Amino acid sequence: MAASGTEHRRQRRLLQPAFHRERIAAAVPAILRTVQEASTSWEPGQTVAVDRVMNELSLTMLAKTLFSANTAAPAADLIRSSLPVLAGGLIVRTLMPEWWTRLPLPGNRRFDRAVHTMSTAIDEAVRSYRADGQDHGDVLSMLLAIRDTDGRPLTDQQIRDQIIGFGLAGVETTGATLAWIFHELGRHPDIEQRVHHEIDTVLGDRPPTHADVPALEYTGRVITETLRLHALWIVMRRTLNPVQLGGTTLPAGAEVLYSAYALHRDPRWFPDPERFDPDRWLPERAHTIPKGAYIPFSAGAHKCIGDALAFTEMTITVAAICRHWRLRPVPGVRVREVARGDVHPNRLPMTTEPRSR
Repeated sequence: MAASGTEHRRQRRLLQPAFHRERIAAAVPAILRTVQEASTSWEPGQTVAVDRVMNELSLTMLAKTLFSANTAAPAADLIRSSLPVLAGGLIVRTLMPEWWTRLPLPGNRRFDRAVHTMSTAIDEAVRSYRADGQDHGDVLSMLLAIRDTDGRPLTDQQIRDQIIGFGLAGVETTGATLAWIFHELGRHPDIEQRVHHEIDTVLGDRPPTHADVPALEYTGRVITETLRLHALWIVMRRTLNPVQLGGTTLPAGAEVLYSAYALHRDPRWFPDPERFDPDRWLPERAHTIPKGAYIPFSAGAHKCIGDALAFTEMTITVAAICRHWRLRPVPGVRVREVARGDVHPNRLPMTTEPRSR
């Protein structure tokens, strides 16, 4: 269940420590292992479904961030299998009237089964963590340990809601963005060359660490530009009270839709908006972009709490793969944008080519 107002601020304050720099740094080794396990299995000349691979990487990284204890492995597997169903059905349920969700349709049944499976898996993980009483350094341990100023812990329902929320917010968006990054690098060899040069210069012969993320400046601009060009298609909010917005009074209960995808392609803020240009994020150029024109993680009080973790995951993934591989477009394959909550590639087969340095 989504929270608003005072309750939202309370829960956000309690959850913020999970996304402090030290927690993110502690997650990087698991993120790196996930990427290495996937990419070392590739063979030269192999055709890889990059869209599916990146989504699977994102799912695995999330599961390891949420649950690192071996006792939670069965729950993590169930969550990995349920999340794609939830993410795929969420935008449909958001746009359709509430009565439609109660119809015994196959899609509704799949969605309801996924919700039940995921909720049961989370409850089982919570029970196993409480039984062993250890801090595993992961998100679930943190959720079980936090207390409000009056000593109140989160309820089981709140823990369940937060984990489902982290999953829905952190998997499809990260997976889709990673796929688009490699698509853009494949389409722009000059940009890819600059990324490879930076990675070789900063890392040498070692894998990336959390400390390398700020030093990979150009790689960061590539990620930022990808988040601009392939942003969320639609986000919805509901007013709880009458609200003044742009000179218009919205009544309580109004549904408000906005599109970061459209905003990020507005030529008033982004000249030549269809062009993939990481250098538009150089400091001397980025300062001309007005506040609120770039919102890949939303903005304000409801800005994504995990934005720094997501950016770190993407930087480590790109650096780890680009140290060893080029991903080449498959000739004749047309890659199109498909809108769900995120904007995904309809398909993204790419050919693996080992890098020689």
